[in-house]
Amino acid sequence: MYAGFWKRLCASILDYFIIYVLAFALAFLELIFDMLVGVGKGLILLDSRVFEIVYSTIRIAAAFSVPWLYYAILESSKLQGTFGKKALGIIVVDQNYERVTFLRASGRFWSQMISMLTIYVGYIMAAFTQRKQALHDIIAKTYVVDKKVLELSKGNPELYLNSVHMEGQQA
Repeated sequence: MYAGFWKRLCASILDYFIIYVLAFALAFLELIFDMLVGVGKGLILLDSRVFEIVYSTIRIAAAFSVPWLYYAILESSKLQGTFGKKALGIIVVDQNYERVTFLRASGRFWSQMISMLTIYVGYIMAAFTQRKQALHDIIAKTYVVDKKVLELSKGNPELYLNSVHMEGQQA
């Protein structure tokens, strides 16, 4: 039932590629904006230092908010996962195996920073924990599960409540 390490890793690679494409598109828009501002710099009434500070602040905010919103919005939506997870048939759920809230998905995203700071040990934990949880899943009280297996187990409450794995063995 729980998505294993390799499946999750593949989904992450797909998601990083998607975020990279989004970042490239934003960089292209920034380039166009820079050209427009460069042409009209003589018309700007703001001090150029103030403009650079504001502009840099917006760039830093975008660098953090784009990935955060990508993960938090998609994982708390009806999709219950990012496009990478959807491609691999896995979803993010809470302790009751239901859709996570935006707040929980946000907490899950930001707690990934702790998983990164542990030299990625927080991610590798998913290969060794009983319910395939990474450190950020444990912190946010979430699970990454196979969508089809979860749907099948919901039809059988006994299996669902006992968190039966795909092999039919209890967790």
